[in-house]
Amino acid sequence: MTADSGGNSFAALVRDADPARYFANQFAASDKRDDLFVLYAFDLEIRKIPQTVRESMAGEIRLQWWREVFNGERDEEAEANPMARASLSLVRKYQIDPTVLGRYLDGRIFDLYSDQIQDIPALEAYAGQTEGTILQLACLILDRDQSGHAADLSGYLSCASCLWTRVVRPLNGNASDQAIRYLPPGLVKTAGLDTNPFLDAAPLTNAAAISIAIDYAESYLKRARETAAAVPTSLRPAFLHMSQIVASLEAAGSTAPTDVVPRDPATFRLIWRLWRASKKWPCF
Repeated sequence: MTADSGGNSFAALVRDADPARYFANQFAASDKRDDLFVLYAFDLEIRKIPQTVRESMAGEIRLQWWREVFNGERDEEAEANPMARASLSLVRKYQIDPTVLGRYLDGRIFDLYSDQIQDIPALEAYAGQTEGTILQLACLILDRDQSGHAADLSGYLSCASCLWTRVVRPLNGNASDQAIRYLPPGLVKTAGLDTNPFLDAAPLTNAAAISIAIDYAESYLKRARETAAAVPTSLRPAFLHMSQIVASLEAAGSTAPTDVVPRDPATFRLIWRLWRASKKWPCF
């Protein structure tokens, strides 16, 4: 299987949607890169479902279709779908338990609705099911025998990544309609601020929400750094893209929210940052 199987370049999909992950993947073993691109392209495919459906139920139906693909109930349909065919091939090649991907799909159901994450454990569960699963699967692809050593690190970094992608990045571009719901009210209470941005007279501002999310993301990054020593060298490329997320969190913390969605860094700057990060561990 290659990143270009079926005439579709999964590497190109990742490069367009997630440049940091694309270039970070160049630091992985050459015989693993194409498989990692399939994994990341699959994740991107699932992430975009909420933006491509009008009704939440339609999104759930799509997620159920993927669940049935991994359970071997849609082989003929999967064969006709390049993304499904490549993803299913990846599952079989690495003997990935379908229940692992089922939990990932269950986590993505939350993105289809407008519910508020209720507390910090709920945030951690969501991040672990979604971002954490992809991190762990990347480790499994890189080195199955050693992948278990990255479980704690994957958990902490998934939370930091989730706070960036779901809260800080959209709020920094003033897209607050959905982003606030990923911020647990308990964090807001801890900061001594309003807990209900929808009903109370003094709603939580974007700037305050960003500050809270960045502070809490940093707490997860601190714990991640404390556990990083246990992660073998063979698994470390799976986490290299986090160096860009850390840089983005730092940049967002130093500027006020704007009406412009934050842009990814220029390619040369991104590659330079990843190269520098690859020379140290932890890289984030």
